[in-house]
Amino acid sequence: MKKQILSIAAGQTAKALILVYLTFSVPVVLLVNVVAYFRYGRVELSTLLSALLLNAILGFVLLWIACHAYNWVAARFGGIEIVLSDPPEEA
Repeated sequence: MKKQILSIAAGQTAKALILVYLTFSVPVVLLVNVVAYFRYGRVELSTLLSALLLNAILGFVLLWIACHAYNWVAARFGGIEIVLSDPPEEA
């Protein structure tokens, strides 16, 4: 059975996806700070925290905008179509 995603809740979707996004950005930010430590001899904790905070805020805003853009496109041209089926019965 085909179904269409007509609308996405922007706030909830951005909140959920930013948590997924941060799981990938934390190791990257840590790696960048390790490289900075070996290159310059020190790393500020405030730099680490501000990089993570900036990633979270900027990521949330961009995801929120992307959800609204999807809703606008889906309302005019149709949403993403997915095919759903019932799981097979266990024997």
